[in-house]
Amino acid sequence: MRSVRVGVVGLGRIGEVHARNLAQAVPGAELVAVADVDRGKVERIASECGVGGRYADYKEMLKREDVDAVVIAAPSYMHAEMVRECAEAGKHVFCEKPLALTLEDAEACVRAAEKAGVRLQVGYMRRFDPGYAAAKKMIDRGEIGRPVLIKLISRDPAPPPGWVADPKLSGGIFIDLASHDFDLARWLMGAEVRRVYVEGGALVYEEVRKRGDLDNAVVNLLFEDGRIGNVEVSRNAVYGYDIRTEVLGTDGAIIVGRWRETPLLLFKRGGISCDTVWWFRERFREAYLNEMVAFINSLLKDEECPVTGEDGKRAVEIALACSKAFREGRPVTLP
Repeated sequence: MRSVRVGVVGLGRIGEVHARNLAQAVPGAELVAVADVDRGKVERIASECGVGGRYADYKEMLKREDVDAVVIAAPSYMHAEMVRECAEAGKHVFCEKPLALTLEDAEACVRAAEKAGVRLQVGYMRRFDPGYAAAKKMIDRGEIGRPVLIKLISRDPAPPPGWVADPKLSGGIFIDLASHDFDLARWLMGAEVRRVYVEGGALVYEEVRKRGDLDNAVVNLLFEDGRIGNVEVSRNAVYGYDIRTEVLGTDGAIIVGRWRETPLLLFKRGGISCDTVWWFRERFREAYLNEMVAFINSLLKDEECPVTGEDGKRAVEIALACSKAFREGRPVTLP
């Protein structure tokens, strides 16, 4: 391949980001088609990105021979079916997280890609953030000795909008939000999670409780080799979007994360103030671009994608174990 011709399915918050990156900023990529049930979005984004292929039905896009790969940014409950259909059509696949809402569907996605001989990457973009990427390299070089404990925090400023608010469609707080942290935990610690235990509740928002989801939760992790971790997730960080990770090793520690959007502090008589990062597109703008560059490079070089379907399946598996642990009020050991 000299270039990768890509179609994007789903032009919501993330799909638009991916479409623009592919059209304007990813070397070796050519955005040739976009699809969404909202024709207005299709026409607007296709026009702005100079794309001729415009579809309301993504299945029509899959019939094109000049589409080498598909980026799936549709709602989470549609991912598994789309991944299988793209693979069966012979298209390489980048699927936004989560890969699926059930372990069975996640396994089916992995098998479908393997059977079709196509690459499958899952959109856990935090791995591609410069801070997290640098931390991984430092850990692998042994700069903090052997990592023994990891603490991860993901706090959204408010409950999610639209279909994401329904746990039946998004998977709820463990799949929709915490799965990012589960992926980071496996990646940074270099080990699989063996057991989880959860405390949490709908402590702030009545609408979250009525939908059967949680707005705050804490997950304790036990890794297969005995090392430990902790994940805190929240939907009520009213001050902004707060993503942090700390890894404690035998010879030191690494902390990744930032609160301020602008590197500026204001000092006045009443105190010191600063702005904050408000949402994920601002905080991980560079990470979204980097992950798409990595996906395209893996196809150009015919190499395994950096976040595989198996990685996506593992994150789903941990998230589902957390849901079970919360429902049953006991530690749950993963298969």
